[in-house]
Amino acid sequence: MKRRAVGVARDTASFSWRHVVFGGGVFDTSGDHPNKKGWEIFELGQRSFWAVPTAIAWDAPVREDPKYAEPIAAMLSFLCPGEKAAVTGASYISGLVRSEEAKFYFVEQALEEAKHYDALRRLIPKITGRPMDPPSPWVRLLYSFGVVDRDDVAFMMGNINIIGEHLANQIFHKINHVAKDESVRKILALIGKDESRHIGAGQRFFPEVYPEFKARRAQILAKNVATTIILACAAYDLVGPLRVLDIDLSKIMDAMYQHYEDVTGSLPPFPEHALRDAIVGMVRRGTPRVIKTLEKSTDENGHVELRRFVHACEEAITSPRALRDLLAA
Repeated sequence: MKRRAVGVARDTASFSWRHVVFGGGVFDTSGDHPNKKGWEIFELGQRSFWAVPTAIAWDAPVREDPKYAEPIAAMLSFLCPGEKAAVTGASYISGLVRSEEAKFYFVEQALEEAKHYDALRRLIPKITGRPMDPPSPWVRLLYSFGVVDRDDVAFMMGNINIIGEHLANQIFHKINHVAKDESVRKILALIGKDESRHIGAGQRFFPEVYPEFKARRAQILAKNVATTIILACAAYDLVGPLRVLDIDLSKIMDAMYQHYEDVTGSLPPFPEHALRDAIVGMVRRGTPRVIKTLEKSTDENGHVELRRFVHACEEAITSPRALRDLLAA
């Protein structure tokens, strides 16, 4: 398999006093874009712009099929907080990347995530006829711990653009197949078009953060194991809506992680790649039993102690016995 070039040859995006004094970085005005595909996807976002206030007639009623209205609203309510968390994540990424192409693109993505959140926040109450419910503790945990780490650009880009966007886009696509109301379908189609571009951006820009990925791969693997388990718990209350909408979460997760392998598989490999693949496979098969195991990582008030939880995941990626313990019912 052909390996992609990794890293950034010349810094055209960083901001520091060295760049103020000597030039370069954010003050590079050469317009040289070695990541041509990355620049093209930034330009595509400008050509594909749509505005939430004029996307549909917001004063018109939504008349969704009663069979699907509540399940659709439940799934959109699950995804909506993730769109807002992705605004923060994409904003952080834009300040950590070292190419003009990536910096400009992720600023653009942050705006698009804000539009998605705004559109869904308006749409969900129109479907149900009541205010949107606040996200559950598990959903809040998923979209904080599993998405945002302002010091780890590779983790954020991987979990937002490669994993999260792929997961969300599959769900949006499935919902749009059963939705009947034209306003619902139009909003989901507009969001889905953006999400497809965000997925493509993960493929274009992740090689640029390969050095950071290489340096923090053990921590990223541990956090991804933990995030997979948290995702299973966050989606536990969605069993009914998933069934009505004919959404198989296990198949979606398989496709999501296959996409992650497709993106990272063309990068220089690590010695522990085979072990990582085995771990992810076991986690995906064992997630129903993991929900009970999570009780071991909660304090007296029922709050998850992330330090203890991640430590268990770190042990699991090096010890088969620890992994069995983590996945034990």
